[in-house]
Amino acid sequence: DIVTMGKPMGNGHPLAATVTRRDLVDSFSQSTHYFNTFGGNPVSCAAGLAVLDVIEKEGLQDHALEVGLYLNAGINELATRHLAIGDLRGDGLFKSIEMVKDRETREPHSDLAPRLVNALRERQILLNSSGVDDNILKLRPPMVFTKEHADHFLQVFDEVLVAAT
Repeated sequence: DIVTMGKPMGNGHPLAATVTRRDLVDSFSQSTHYFNTFGGNPVSCAAGLAVLDVIEKEGLQDHALEVGLYLNAGINELATRHLAIGDLRGDGLFKSIEMVKDRETREPHSDLAPRLVNALRERQILLNSSGVDDNILKLRPPMVFTKEHADHFLQVFDEVLVAAT
């Protein structure tokens, strides 16, 4: 019913938003007098609108979908050779790669994910591990990430997986 979002909306400028149904907004405004000193800053709003304009004009949503599907295919291909890749989740360019000790039991490979993060960082690829068991690699490249960038990531990811497993 309510979605909050922020961080990249202003491309580095502080900006966040809440999206909800009209009836929720109406009931909130009838019973609560809300005030925020920093709410509705016109410069932040202009930055957010500029970001939306660029996303639309440059077709970045379609681009993220296309490159994301390409990346999925590459990671799924790596999974045929690296049994530590348990699952791939995500939409567009936002990916979660689950690292497991055993695909059947889905036992988390909690010590592998941080080692991969460090090995990738040494190769100038930045991502992080997360999840309750710290076995999920979170890949969140910028929307301008290309198929060539994906190929580079896949090659380096393959190499660090070989070295680490």
